Amino acid sequence: MLVRPTIACQTKTCHTGIPTTGNVSEEGAILPAMGGRPSAAAAAGTDLADSRGMVEAAAFVIDLLERPASEVRVAEGQLELDDDVVVEGHPDRFDLVPLSPAPPGTVWAVDGGSCTLADGRSFQVGATRAARVRFRDGVTDLIEAPPLEVRALTANEAARLYRDRLARMGAPQREEQHRIARPIDVLRECDEWDLVRRSVADAEPGDLVLVDGSLHGGPLVPPEVIRSIHREAVDRGVHLAGVVKASTLFWGRNAPLVGLLKRRGDRELGRAPWVARISTDPVFQRLYVGEIFVARLAPTAAHAFRVDVARGPGDPADVLARLAGCSDDAAFVGYPYPLARAHRAARVSGYAVADLRRAFRTALAGAGMDEEEIETLFQDFHEVLNRS
Repeated sequence: MLVRPTIACQTKTCHTGIPTTGNVSEEGAILPAMGGRPSAAAAAGTDLADSRGMVEAAAFVIDLLERPASEVRVAEGQLELDDDVVVEGHPDRFDLVPLSPAPPGTVWAVDGGSCTLADGRSFQVGATRAARVRFRDGVTDLIEAPPLEVRALTANEAARLYRDRLARMGAPQREEQHRIARPIDVLRECDEWDLVRRSVADAEPGDLVLVDGSLHGGPLVPPEVIRSIHREAVDRGVHLAGVVKASTLFWGRNAPLVGLLKRRGDRELGRAPWVARISTDPVFQRLYVGEIFVARLAPTAAHAFRVDVARGPGDPADVLARLAGCSDDAAFVGYPYPLARAHRAARVSGYAVADLRRAFRTALAGAGMDEEEIETLFQDFHEVLNRS
């Protein structure tokens, strides 16, 4: 029988980061101290992860879903406010209205993609692009997916590019710049909304322009930009809406708003499309350019989404019906096909990231760096530790 050698240790922190008492094998498995009883995983000879608190965490989630509190919160930063926006609301009090699909007409959709090619800690090298498609008469008749733009970014360079993007979008310069955790996000988000502006300008009256995300624009896009795009859309008779894949709206105790309504819809309406208006409180009218809904857009959809519809001369119900009308593609059931197509046009696949990183290393080598220097510059030692 093979006996694994062990390294005796007193209370210490192993590679898991958890203080332990006892023996640690060379493979890193925590073994019981002398006289202790082995865990069930150890006794079974498996490599299951050891953990604590699993039952308590599960109980928290169950309790959260069963007692979500009675107010809706908009997470801090969503509307350029210092505190969360809190309005009255309970998942059982929103009307679930059946939704019938309608012909989608002409739909424009905008999305962006980005990736990091190298992280030098004090700078990053990233690639980004914004893409759009036009869906008309049941087919995608326009796809604009420009080549990826590769840039080396420091915090100062990101701030400069941010100022340039704001000027290009006609937004006032901010006295205080947002802290930018991922500089590449500046380019992607600003370029997306600049393309939304162009799409509104190119659209015909009655067309629908879809945004990947909510209509608040995020912390990097000033509200003045969103309001100006909204005004132009209204003036031109163009409908504007956003579909959010990961919503930050939640009920008082951090219960996910979309998930709870989806569960309720499944219980009450079964396999049927439906929509619930969330922005019933007057506070949304004062702070937001659109109405906020949660919608299940297809009978067999496994997901519901937050949908923002900009205020305008038309009825939001008509826009939601058009969204349901283009959410029946077999590959993306319940999600608007034009947005899915825009996502595919903008995304940077894993293969593309690998190609870009290889090309960047080749460019560095061509500039005179040898392989060891490149590894030293960009190697993250966490990767070395995680290989074992």
